[in-house]
Amino acid sequence: MQSFKEYLEETYLIESAASDKYEKAVADNLNKMKGVNAERPRVSTKYSDVKITLDGGETSWLEVKMNHTDNLTNPRIYFDGNKWDTTYTMAAAKKAVEIMNKSQDAKDFVTAISKFSGIKKPILPTTKSGLKDKNAIPLDVMKEYFAQPGINRYIAALPNVDLGAVVTDHYLNGKAEPAYYMQAGDDFYMIGRTNPLKLPKDIPLLSGSGPFKVRIATRSAFYEIQAEVKIAKMPDSPYSLMPGTRKKNPFAKLK
Repeated sequence: MQSFKEYLEETYLIESAASDKYEKAVADNLNKMKGVNAERPRVSTKYSDVKITLDGGETSWLEVKMNHTDNLTNPRIYFDGNKWDTTYTMAAAKKAVEIMNKSQDAKDFVTAISKFSGIKKPILPTTKSGLKDKNAIPLDVMKEYFAQPGINRYIAALPNVDLGAVVTDHYLNGKAEPAYYMQAGDDFYMIGRTNPLKLPKDIPLLSGSGPFKVRIATRSAFYEIQAEVKIAKMPDSPYSLMPGTRKKNPFAKLK
């Protein structure tokens, strides 16, 4: 019988392969356009997915998501024994810390893991080195805690949060280079009001609302406490780069 870990690993590989395939399809579709070059450089996740360069030299990164419900950013946070904090500077991380420090669910989780571990003032790091602290909850204890029936890995959640500004800040300021555009499913958006490629002005801005959650993922060497940002309600866009779409191509003017 397949273990839960094997199931998760298989699911991740399948989803990653499908996502990679969609990114390539979008880039290939762009390369059919006159005066447009789209490439997928081998760079870290600090960059977005597709780098677009026009013949005139204008350039921008494009973020590609298969669906509207894909996770848009997942900064890590930690509990220092007194409060939640983060080393990340983007808006999503700050929002996660704000939510966690006000959340009764988060307080209840700290109380529960303290009781379970026997550590009176627990520290919840989100790095391997952080586990060396004498008050840090060990990885094996965290795994045992979440192995209990009925224990949810989502330790806090706030419904219907306006996430547009949070996600916009992530892609404009939280990346190594800003991404000014996004293809999500069959919709094309601008991220922020800067439009370096001079695409049509009626392209809708990335915006929307959805749940803001924080979950704990146990890994082989450490555990991660991550915010999960998914925009459930995005505006419809009349533009798309999805192959076979019936919508307008935002680069059509360059034909």
